[in-house]
Amino acid sequence: MKFFSIQTAALAAAGVLAMTAPKPVRAQDANRDTVVTQTDVGSVVDGLVRKTGEFKGEFDHAVAHSMIDGTRIEENAKHRADDLHGAASRLGDVFHDKKDKNNPAVREQVDRTIAAASELNRVMEAHRFTDKLQGDWLTLRSDLNALASVYQLTPLGGGQ
Repeated sequence: MKFFSIQTAALAAAGVLAMTAPKPVRAQDANRDTVVTQTDVGSVVDGLVRKTGEFKGEFDHAVAHSMIDGTRIEENAKHRADDLHGAASRLGDVFHDKKDKNNPAVREQVDRTIAAASELNRVMEAHRFTDKLQGDWLTLRSDLNALASVYQLTPLGGGQ
């Protein structure tokens, strides 16, 4: 009977330890809100460079086939996508040059990238585009907000 009591107590103690043990911090997927390691930040930065290039092409095509085609709004909107891709590309260059997510130059370029994204975010919120483009923007915005969280910057808002 004592063996049963000791075994039960040991199992209970192991259960309590398992519940109170610190949880490992993991990077989340594309819908992340936080990133924690140099590798995580590097992965997000590299993904942003690639995704903003793809998004720029899709966005330009969508705008050219939308109701704002041929207007001054179209040209301004296309420039916003260009600005974001340019800022993300510069972020990739700075990040890989400095190799330190805590370098002030990296933080400054993250801030510039988020500022460029903020302008495009306004366009995406004000106009309805294809579901694919909207979905791609949500993924980009999530990655940008993950970086904003790392650098304690204001995240991009969105009604979706």
